[in-house]
Amino acid sequence: MGLRFRIFLGMMAVVVCALLATGFVAYRYGVDAEATYNAQRLLRKEAALQRSLSYMLERMGGSVGQDSLAIVFTDRICELADVHSLTFSLYNGRGHLVTTSAGPGSPDSTVALDLDEDVFRSAIEGPGRTEIPNVRGGTEVVWPLRGGSGEVLALGHVHYDPREAEEADWKAFLVRLTPVYLLLFLLVGLLAFSLSNSIVWPLRRLSLDMRSNPLQREGSQTLEYRWKDEIGALVSAYNGLLLKLEESMNARASLEREGAWREMAQQVAHEIKNPLTPLKLGAQHLERAWSDKAPDFEARLQRYTQTTVQQIDALSHIAEGFALLATDGKAEPTVLDMVNVAADVVNLHEAEGAVLEAPEFPLFVRADRTRLTRALNNLIRNALESNGGNPVDVGIRIRSENDTVYVEVWDRGLGIEQGRLARIFEPKFTTKTHGLGLGLAMVQAIVKGAKGAIRVESDGATGTTFTLSLPLIDLM
Repeated sequence: MGLRFRIFLGMMAVVVCALLATGFVAYRYGVDAEATYNAQRLLRKEAALQRSLSYMLERMGGSVGQDSLAIVFTDRICELADVHSLTFSLYNGRGHLVTTSAGPGSPDSTVALDLDEDVFRSAIEGPGRTEIPNVRGGTEVVWPLRGGSGEVLALGHVHYDPREAEEADWKAFLVRLTPVYLLLFLLVGLLAFSLSNSIVWPLRRLSLDMRSNPLQREGSQTLEYRWKDEIGALVSAYNGLLLKLEESMNARASLEREGAWREMAQQVAHEIKNPLTPLKLGAQHLERAWSDKAPDFEARLQRYTQTTVQQIDALSHIAEGFALLATDGKAEPTVLDMVNVAADVVNLHEAEGAVLEAPEFPLFVRADRTRLTRALNNLIRNALESNGGNPVDVGIRIRSENDTVYVEVWDRGLGIEQGRLARIFEPKFTTKTHGLGLGLAMVQAIVKGAKGAIRVESDGATGTTFTLSLPLIDLM
């Protein structure tokens, strides 16, 4: 669940909760208002009935016999029941039904023939008025009708069915409120969408910028954000870190370049110094022999000439190695049969036990033949020296798969330690006691120049395999 959706969902939830809270409050208000309205309405009707009955008793002298209750009050309670729209009954002093507006014994009558004992005692001995809620969907009230001397002449009984008050109609209130909330829901949805976009978009842009390596982007690496809020502070901090990182990387790159040049200069000076030393000594000896008119001057000159040629070849080899490492030499790629090139290399080392495993059909690649031959020769020479001077099995295996030619140069020598495999192609890194340490770095440069790749596998005990992968060219 993304941040944008959580913001949107949260704001929508607030609106829904507000609607539910409003509905609950309206419902409770309606229920309470309706209960209050019906309670007050019942009291008003009850008071009107009591006044009517009391008026009748006063006209009759304040008292009436138990046997005369039905004759005296039947017509009057029916009239009162019709006026007040309720069921009115009259019980004698013993709690037996005397008369009712529903008609005694009628099939639709809901009036009991005798009052409940607890209700009867409460009406006679209690505060006088006894209310019985939730009786057949309504409320019943029993109160005593007393004579002039305070004696209980009869018990009045009223069954009141509540009615719904218009001002307490919470359903109608919610119906009228629904369009308002629908409009509010729509407006809040638009606001939530806009607000979530304004919050999430800068964060997403910041995330995309961090994944896109901004230090390699042309122009300004910093992000623009116009608001001075919390996101603006985050963007400002990110821009500050970018600037510091750029300065740090530039300083580090400068130091690395200086270190690389310094190291390269030292390496070149060291490697060139070795051939120059015998050349200088030979020239000095030759000059002394000439001055002394030594009789073997011609023999010394011939030896010096041979030494000079050898050392010049060594200097040329050093220069060529550094040139290939830096890819300064200009390659001349042509279409080559990889099987044929490997066969020529193996033939040079056949006397030392090198073997070739290759298909009988040609596999064409595009590379500089001289450089590719040199790379394979270097790998074969390393393989022959991988057993500490002892005989070792070496060979070249060629295969093709999809659009790639794989050339594997393998040996069964001592292998390479796992800790050294990661640095095997670094310049100046070597596992031998002689050499420049540029051979494998030169091989890697040649293979990359042919748009290929090279990898090495070794378990440090049973040999090593270098695998060259070059694009296969289809001449059909």
